[in-house]
Amino acid sequence: MEHTRKTFIWAVLMNCALFIYQAYGVSEKSAVQAETKLQQVALFKNGLGFFVSEATIPKNKETFNIVPSGAPSHGTFWVAYPPKVKLEGLTVKEIDCEEQVEVTTIQQLLEANEGKKVRLYFKDEKRPPAEGVIKYFTKRRQLLQPGPYSFGRFGQVGEDYVKGLMMIKTEASEAVISPDSIASVEFLDGKPEKTFNDKTKSTQLEVKMAKPAGGEKLTLSYLAKGITWAPSYMVDITQAENAMVSAKAVVINEVCDLDDVKIQLVTGFPHLQFADIVSPLALKENLAQFLQSLVRGQSEQGQLRGVMSKVMEQRAFGLSDMSGMPMPAYGAAEEGKVAEDLFFYPVEKVHLAKGEVGYFPLFTESVAYKHIYKWEIPDYVNEEEQYYYNERRQRGEQEPKEVVWHCLKMQNTTKVPWTTAPAEVVKEGLILGQDTLNYTPTQGETTLRITQAASVKAEQLELETDRKRDAAQLYGNHYDLVTVDGKLSVTNLQQKAVTLEITKTLSGELKSSQPEAKIEKLARGLQRMNAVLKLTWTIELGPGEKKEAGYIYEVYVRR
Repeated sequence: MEHTRKTFIWAVLMNCALFIYQAYGVSEKSAVQAETKLQQVALFKNGLGFFVSEATIPKNKETFNIVPSGAPSHGTFWVAYPPKVKLEGLTVKEIDCEEQVEVTTIQQLLEANEGKKVRLYFKDEKRPPAEGVIKYFTKRRQLLQPGPYSFGRFGQVGEDYVKGLMMIKTEASEAVISPDSIASVEFLDGKPEKTFNDKTKSTQLEVKMAKPAGGEKLTLSYLAKGITWAPSYMVDITQAENAMVSAKAVVINEVCDLDDVKIQLVTGFPHLQFADIVSPLALKENLAQFLQSLVRGQSEQGQLRGVMSKVMEQRAFGLSDMSGMPMPAYGAAEEGKVAEDLFFYPVEKVHLAKGEVGYFPLFTESVAYKHIYKWEIPDYVNEEEQYYYNERRQRGEQEPKEVVWHCLKMQNTTKVPWTTAPAEVVKEGLILGQDTLNYTPTQGETTLRITQAASVKAEQLELETDRKRDAAQLYGNHYDLVTVDGKLSVTNLQQKAVTLEITKTLSGELKSSQPEAKIEKLARGLQRMNAVLKLTWTIELGPGEKKEAGYIYEVYVRR
């Protein structure tokens, strides 16, 4: 009977122990870190990236942790999973964590070797060495600095703000020593430890499942700041009729390590209304700060740091032996992906650590081009509808120099659109100029400026030939009707024929043009007294040839 009673008590105790183990021991171990792999990132040119990661659900776990690569923008963080997975929810938590790191200072070395016998040599050479066992070391305290792009409130560990204080037990007493005063250390009882436990803080998402689903995948997608791409082009016009256009992308990565990740370089103008507001899931702001962010349209964290794409200035070296410099041969453009009004350049298997900048060739292709010279003449009626050309002459101001630009006209016959980016023009290895290549869709046409054409001389003059006083009234304003006669003169000083395109913007009603110009009505004149027109002439000039053009128009000028 006694034996039976003891057996029963023992069974009860074992069951209780098993229950406690299951209720507490397993739950402590269940919050493990899920294996997460960043699959791809779509890069916009304004410092935003669209991240897609895949997390593998640990086996036999209903609760586990994941850490996104960056701080999501408001409303963009989503978790996708198969139907068999029962996800209850996610909770953001800030936890203390430890990691083994290598010592880098004497203070860290002494802290890592508490309990060992040492001989200390001081920076003050007059002070004799001290020998004893490290009995106590004040734990370091560090400033946690905000990371503008990282997930969580803190992104990196800063400098110590409380320095360590150590005590050693000598043969005579216990001495208190500041580690800052120590120049070197000699260990007297074996090799020193070279690593120590460094305490930091980490922000993680705790995933709660209704039941285990080991091996299944969760897909995380979100928009986050901290990565961008800066495109640029090189246009080689060594050949007479076909230009070799090369494109490259410079990727600036300040958010996370990219390890065998596919990136998509986005071309287009996406509307991302809440991109500058950090999601509450990132745990960077409290409730009041988040609500204020919604009002002003930007989080405080977003103001800490910005990614600005800077165009590096180019210059010609003028070296005669550069004529044999090869063009980048990047191959044909990859078949990209079109999604509504956006285009995605694919770059496979990218390895780029956080803080690194990568250079990625995109394509080199041949496109037809032709030389063209452009002369653009502005409108001399301002927004207040005042005609200021005559006033400038009456004040004796010097006539501005007329600038004719030597340009390339190209058609995009490649499979991908050309995004807005700097483009340099080279010939036989020498740089001729650099300007902005504007967005050009496939089969679209664009004009790229090379340099000012000093060998094409342009002159223009406008004369007021008639004025009808108080010819019209509108909204209480009085207007004179002015007749203007414009005269243009161009001379080709080169030993070759050129094509010159002249554009003149004017406010008013065109009465005549000679030779007849192509006329476009511009929208910006719809709410003004005068319509705004753009006149275009295309003139062929032989070597040394001079030609003239003219126009007459009437314009209402406010008195």
